[in-house]
Amino acid sequence: MRRVTPFLVLVVVAVAATTVLAACGGSTSGSGGASSSAAAAPVRGGTLVATYQGEPQGLDPAIDWEGQGWAIEHCMFDNFIKYASKPGSAGTQMLPDLATELPTTANGGISKDGTVYTFHLKHGIKFAPPVDREVTSADFKYSFERMMADPKAPATGFYTGVVGAQAFMDGKVKEITGYQTPDKYTVVIHLSKPDMAFMGAMAMSFTDVVAKEWVQKWGRQINRHPLGTGPFMFDHWTPGQEIVVKRNPNYNAPDTVYLDGIDFQFSLNPSTALLKLERGDVNVLGDYIPPAEYVRVTTNPQLKQLVAEEPVIAIDYLFLNRTVKPFDNAQVRQAISMAIDRTRIIKLLSGAAAPLTQLYPAGLPGHQDGAAGQFYAYDPAKAKQLLADAGFPNGFHTTLYSHNVDPWPRVLQSIQQDLKGIGITADLKVMDRATYWTLIGKAGACGVGLNDWWMDFPDPSDFIIPLYSKSTAIDEGTNPSFWWSPKTEAMIGAAQADTDSAARVQQFVEIQKTIMADAPSVPLYQPKVNSMHTADVGNFFLHPVWIFDYPAYYFTKAQQ
Repeated sequence: MRRVTPFLVLVVVAVAATTVLAACGGSTSGSGGASSSAAAAPVRGGTLVATYQGEPQGLDPAIDWEGQGWAIEHCMFDNFIKYASKPGSAGTQMLPDLATELPTTANGGISKDGTVYTFHLKHGIKFAPPVDREVTSADFKYSFERMMADPKAPATGFYTGVVGAQAFMDGKVKEITGYQTPDKYTVVIHLSKPDMAFMGAMAMSFTDVVAKEWVQKWGRQINRHPLGTGPFMFDHWTPGQEIVVKRNPNYNAPDTVYLDGIDFQFSLNPSTALLKLERGDVNVLGDYIPPAEYVRVTTNPQLKQLVAEEPVIAIDYLFLNRTVKPFDNAQVRQAISMAIDRTRIIKLLSGAAAPLTQLYPAGLPGHQDGAAGQFYAYDPAKAKQLLADAGFPNGFHTTLYSHNVDPWPRVLQSIQQDLKGIGITADLKVMDRATYWTLIGKAGACGVGLNDWWMDFPDPSDFIIPLYSKSTAIDEGTNPSFWWSPKTEAMIGAAQADTDSAARVQQFVEIQKTIMADAPSVPLYQPKVNSMHTADVGNFFLHPVWIFDYPAYYFTKAQQ
């Protein structure tokens, strides 16, 4: 999913290599990926309450790449296409949203050479109040160009293949010539060369449609005043307390939405949130079941029916920021990579962990099983020698950074102990999640810290471009290592243009080898997510892309 989203992590488990999902797929909850109330009849109305320990940085779809924000934005924004509202791999199926149909080569929506994509818009789609007007192709072009022009937009690298996009970003032209609007309801996008991942990129929130006049009204504050065409509309945001959305009267499919609104409450740690849920004061845990309570909850016959769990294609890792000394030294980075004892981390996480020593999690095309996927096995002696070769025979002093949501502080302590073993003395600094995400997006702000990445769509480019490309090695970007190289940029470009799926994946295997040789990060493990809901919430499941598909949930009993 995207940018850092650890808010659902409870335990870490292996994901079968044969699983092919997006963002955080799977289907391992008590009743096939959805809760036991999934089949209960919906009752229209009521406000669902979901809790999180922290609040999102913002809700501007052009910029936000954080899972909590995406789940909330999913309530308010639409795009040409969407993912099916289902758990597990079924939820990775793409469907038309504001487009009349999904473009394919069969229906002429994608040209035979794979360089032209045509989207036909449904008529009568309206923005939420107070904009209250029909959406046209010009709105999509404005939204796309707005995103591509914003220096804070972290995902422009996915779209630079659109003809004229790079020249537009460089300020050489005033519009993206390859993004065309031949009429009010048609968008035609020309690529300079085929891109096998383009449909996945177009399904992400970055290309959601926004209203120009609303953006002009709020400027940068648009991230606190979101407005789109989705099933819900923004009501208010009380900083540090809550975000409330309510039903959008202009939504084009009103019969599919049952809730009157959703109240996202913040500043509740997971233990407090669980207690409130058991009392019926809140309906959904946006974070996780606290590790200390997991066994109690999952062995209780009544409570375990309210738990949903999903394996994810994701990675938790340690970034090494090359703009901060001594992490600009490749041998230092390699030494740290060899110093981490993943076995201890796995035990710390209750023994239900999948250690990961490569960039690609199991289930993602490009993942390598066995020895082929082993980079920098635990070897403290060799790590010490590498430090000495780098000019640090006695080690050095540094600071390890993390947010304060469990289990990351405990993981950080384990890493601190490992680094001490090779002579590196590390202080620990933890902070709230929103502050942390902002910090690690600044070049030079911190040298080493924890990060994660959850898949946006099932393609290895989604783990390479956001984390190891030049386009994202920017302030407020998604590359906290601030690492990239001309060699990998060329390799990425070649792979993206390859229309042979198998050959393309093999190119990404080679890209991984090239990146790992320079060790800009230390893969640690592959996570699993869980959540819990009250018994009166129906159709509860964890979605493979959005994690929470809030518009799909409903109450099975009338709310007072």
